[in-house]
Amino acid sequence: MVISLKTISIYVHIPFCRKKCNYCSFYSLPDCDDGIKQQYTDALIRQIKAFETDSSIKSIYFGGGTPPVLGVKRLLAIFEEIKSSFSLAEDCEITLEVNPRSVTLDELIMLREAGFNRISMGMQSADDNELAVLGRTYTNAQYEYAMRSVSAAGFVNISTDIIFALPEQTKEGLVKTLITAINMNIPHISVYSLSIEGGTPFYYKRDSLCLPDEDTEDEMYYLLCDIMQKHGYMHYEISSFSREGYESRHNLHYWDCGEYIGFGAAAHSFYNGKRFSNIADVGTYIALADECFYSPTDFNTQPVLSDIEKAGERIMLGLRTSKGIKTDDELIRRSEKFINNGYAVIRDGILSLTDKGYRISNSIIAELLV
Repeated sequence: MVISLKTISIYVHIPFCRKKCNYCSFYSLPDCDDGIKQQYTDALIRQIKAFETDSSIKSIYFGGGTPPVLGVKRLLAIFEEIKSSFSLAEDCEITLEVNPRSVTLDELIMLREAGFNRISMGMQSADDNELAVLGRTYTNAQYEYAMRSVSAAGFVNISTDIIFALPEQTKEGLVKTLITAINMNIPHISVYSLSIEGGTPFYYKRDSLCLPDEDTEDEMYYLLCDIMQKHGYMHYEISSFSREGYESRHNLHYWDCGEYIGFGAAAHSFYNGKRFSNIADVGTYIALADECFYSPTDFNTQPVLSDIEKAGERIMLGLRTSKGIKTDDELIRRSEKFINNGYAVIRDGILSLTDKGYRISNSIIAELLV
């Protein structure tokens, strides 16, 4: 028997949630009944069964939506199908996104015993007024209780998400949120600036939102970078900080241009040289998921990436992380002005962005790709 050394990752999209947040542009559906959830679970299992690979599974990520809203027993059924269908690496990272109040201690224990080994908990803010503005349905006290439950269930590898540059947010408010997460000894913290996306409640009232100006947002960004690093967190990825050994393997696999398979409505894949996605509609996905993995996808209409496109992606994705990218004479020449202005550094033949460079990474990458 030949054992494949190739590794891929798996993403499972659970598009159900209790309530859409005011900033959320992800494909998700609030208040769906159990009938739809069961049909969706069955469709997911069909698509999982239809995919064949001899590759080892490096990481699995259940995202959403809010995956526990599907029902923990259904999540476990999907996970069991993945375990029976594929060969999981011994150190496979298996992440589940949850929100406060979406899962109980008993359910967390069930998930841990089944093999989930990483939890990503939505925080966003430690200020109850800011949480209400965002449309979150919990208080900071409930968040802290939920995080204690995660630890009590035996999870050590834990991540949380924070959003900054919120309406009427002050630098003091941001510091309070960061210190709350740090004091809970959470080893992985992702921090995103608020983005006003089309179709969201925030978008329709964008003119009335009192958002920090660009200078204040920059000050917030540099403040949070300083606080995180002073408390022992590495800025290893453009929006994420971690203690040593707690970097997200799943995300790093993406940024290393690794192949991954997406199961579920709106899930994306990169496989066999193509980037493709499942249809972003639960009903149609349920109808199309059958004995052919590709049935709910646009695989057949997507082009195979050219060598030039692959090279561009290596730059675009590689510069998202502190690992950076290998340089050559031409890349060094094009990077010179960014290095001289403190946006990038070259060490041992590797180009990477600084905190300052991450802030304008899109502009830097656009120039490097010319």
